[in-house]
Amino acid sequence: MDGTFEYVTGGDPNPGDDLRPYNISQPKPFQFIVQGRHNAPQYKGENGDILDFNIAARGSGSSLRMFSLSRIHGALGDGGQNFKTLSFLLKNTQLATSTDFTIVHGCGKALGVSTAVSEG
Repeated sequence: MDGTFEYVTGGDPNPGDDLRPYNISQPKPFQFIVQGRHNAPQYKGENGDILDFNIAARGSGSSLRMFSLSRIHGALGDGGQNFKTLSFLLKNTQLATSTDFTIVHGCGKALGVSTAVSEG
């Protein structure tokens, strides 16, 4: 995409990303789980942000949950980089428009607003 993202395997042995053979139905019908990394000029490799993606069946489509975790504990002053990274992915992969997603927790979430989300 822009050279700063990379796929991360599940380790050794690699459990794989396709969860469909396990018929998971609770708490959601998860079908895939994928992990990646976002590297920045000063923080890359094992210090790059960890990206987690869960894809679950939802009606005739799918629901995507995205999470970004800073690997540096002092990232409070990063100007919302995790939010910006996930927003960049949504916009540049055409997964959703700005009205298609809900921020459940973290940067970009208005202060004092409940984090509860109804998923239909």
